[in-house]
Amino acid sequence: MTRDLTIKDWPMFDRVVRDPEVCALMLETILGIEVGHIEYISDEHAEKPSLKGRGVRMDVFARSGEAVYDIEMQAVREPHIMHRMRYYQAAMDSAALPEGCAYHKLPESYIIFICDHDPFARGLPRYTIERTCQEDGATRAEDGAHWIALNAPAWEQVSDAPLSWLLEYVHTGRAQGKLASILDERVRCANEEEAWKEQAMGFMTLEMEMLVREDAAREEGFAKGEAEGLAEGEAHARERFQALIAKLSDEGRLAELESTASDPGSMDRLMAELGV
Repeated sequence: MTRDLTIKDWPMFDRVVRDPEVCALMLETILGIEVGHIEYISDEHAEKPSLKGRGVRMDVFARSGEAVYDIEMQAVREPHIMHRMRYYQAAMDSAALPEGCAYHKLPESYIIFICDHDPFARGLPRYTIERTCQEDGATRAEDGAHWIALNAPAWEQVSDAPLSWLLEYVHTGRAQGKLASILDERVRCANEEEAWKEQAMGFMTLEMEMLVREDAAREEGFAKGEAEGLAEGEAHARERFQALIAKLSDEGRLAELESTASDPGSMDRLMAELGV
């Protein structure tokens, strides 16, 4: 019998937060604003800023009214989280602004990383990144782009109870409050579906195989420091694996992933074929 997945496992997070009501409640809990009805939501949303640019895979991409939201579950340390946010912002903006439209038509956007670690090692439970003028420290960009990184292990420092309970659930698995209880119930129900759970575990196992194949990338990263190189290689491997899943899903070919379990070369051939 396979182990139960938690909200920190990306297949579970993608499945649970894909529900528009859960997504809206999570956004309202994190942002402290009324989000309203989620008009569009997609897991593993794909955007490509240009024909030659690197694609990006967003865990959960949602739209409500005139605003767009990207929510990422970051269980492992990301050494370049700010660069990643910057690139995600570019991808979202490029997709949101039709050709010929004025720049002020860009929608309000929120990029949210829920981290099971302190992403900036400053001891804060929440990091809200907004651009301001360096000369006076007060003039804000007012560009409608908002970046937020949450530090789940620091949940006890959060005075807002619903957000504290959400971070506590992510970090410890203990469910308190409305949102955490809903998440916990959805996670429990998903874990009772053995067929889905086995498929999700299969995806995660294949992802781990990819991590092994990324030894060269990690070794190259070791020049910058062993821990950083390892994390960078893991992040790159996960991006490639998720890109493969997204492309196979778009083409109705997800079943082909199963062949990689018995044929180590299958994943390499699939990636080469699909340009991942």
